Amino acid sequence: MPLDSIEDWNRILVTLNAQSVTQSTTEQTLNRREASEAALSNEHWHKNMLRLTASWVAKGNTDEEIHVLAAAHTLDGYTDNKTRADVQPMIDGARAKGFAPDARQVQANGTPFLEHVANIELTAPQYLIHGIMEQKSLGQMFGEPGSGKSFMAIDVACSISSGKDFHGRAVHAGPVIYIAGEGRRGVVRRINAWATAHSIDLSSIPLYVSRTAVGINNGNNLSELKAEISSIAEQNGSPELIILDTLARNFGDGDENDTRDMTRFIAEVDRINDEFECASLIVHHAGHGEKSRARGSSALKGALDAEYKITKQDERITMSCTKMKDDDEPEPMCFYLITTEIGQDRTGAMISSAVLEFRGTAAPESARLTKSQWFGVNAFREAAEQIDKPLLDFNPVQLHLDEWRDAFYRRATQPNPDSKRKAFDRVRKDLQEKGWLIVDNDVYTLTPRTPGQSPDKQD
Repeated sequence: MPLDSIEDWNRILVTLNAQSVTQSTTEQTLNRREASEAALSNEHWHKNMLRLTASWVAKGNTDEEIHVLAAAHTLDGYTDNKTRADVQPMIDGARAKGFAPDARQVQANGTPFLEHVANIELTAPQYLIHGIMEQKSLGQMFGEPGSGKSFMAIDVACSISSGKDFHGRAVHAGPVIYIAGEGRRGVVRRINAWATAHSIDLSSIPLYVSRTAVGINNGNNLSELKAEISSIAEQNGSPELIILDTLARNFGDGDENDTRDMTRFIAEVDRINDEFECASLIVHHAGHGEKSRARGSSALKGALDAEYKITKQDERITMSCTKMKDDDEPEPMCFYLITTEIGQDRTGAMISSAVLEFRGTAAPESARLTKSQWFGVNAFREAAEQIDKPLLDFNPVQLHLDEWRDAFYRRATQPNPDSKRKAFDRVRKDLQEKGWLIVDNDVYTLTPRTPGQSPDKQD
């Protein structure tokens, strides 16, 4: 498929003034999907590739991005290098003809950098998953190895791409890009298990999984990723969500503990979100020393719109919100992994994986009681048992401060009265702040009504 000359641009494409080329004008003269299918069928390959190349130049794609798009149109018997050699003169010719958008005109026609606040539309949060994650936002899920964080991210990806609610929460459906930096085959098995469990035909949903990680900070595979997302967007619309699993595998050059390197990473992810008008979800590891926070520079948490900690205790997986920038934090969601058989491979071996099954909400971490606080509750109950009440009196037991304190001191193991007093005062204050106590003139009423947590069982 040699390209002898490309001087006859005006016969193939509508003449465009070099000083007023716009993307919309070019797109009106070309149906990219039809041109792409024609080129792949070897139907006037030169003509259709010339038209496609001009449209990509007019759209503002870089040379490298165009070569990635063009490589997908390499015919049998030819190589990607041959296609590259044929397409480069097309790119050069399109740029010489003025098809590339003028930077000054794009800036003049674009959204102003500064806008008066009165002219900015006031809207309620537009959710990707209602109450969990907003559209065009930056979110993160983190947890220790084996906590279930990738299962959670896969569930999010499948829900949004299929339009199925996320365990009772409505989603804004659309394409999802899953950058699988760890265990691509395992990700694919988990996605198939989800589809089997929810009776979803995977061929009907716009969910795309990468073959490898990308290097956000060093550009490794980044241009290819952007070009392929652009190609997907032309057929299915822009993605609603891009998932990076995990941060470590997709970070690229640099140190995630270094603030400057992390800031570079955040800035590049923000640029991707802005370019495709989508949200991004980062899957990350918990800290080495502090399991309650994500690993690396705290600059990342500062940039997040929402963050969730994924934990696993025995068989229960919990997703707890640790940051919600512009709304109330949702209650923790509890799940169990359920084994799901998918089918058989070519050898007849059974393939199985697991899917998350929602088991309700739990008390927020801020409302859960520590061991010392439970000690105070049990001391209160012990003192309450010593009070004679009528058999049919179902009102909550009330204790005077002195009665409760005496019971606490009897159970306490602190070495001296002063340390017992400090422990009691601290527990009394904490239980009041968490809504477990009502006080009126030194008379206390225990009200263990925290949603999702049994007053008789430590969580």
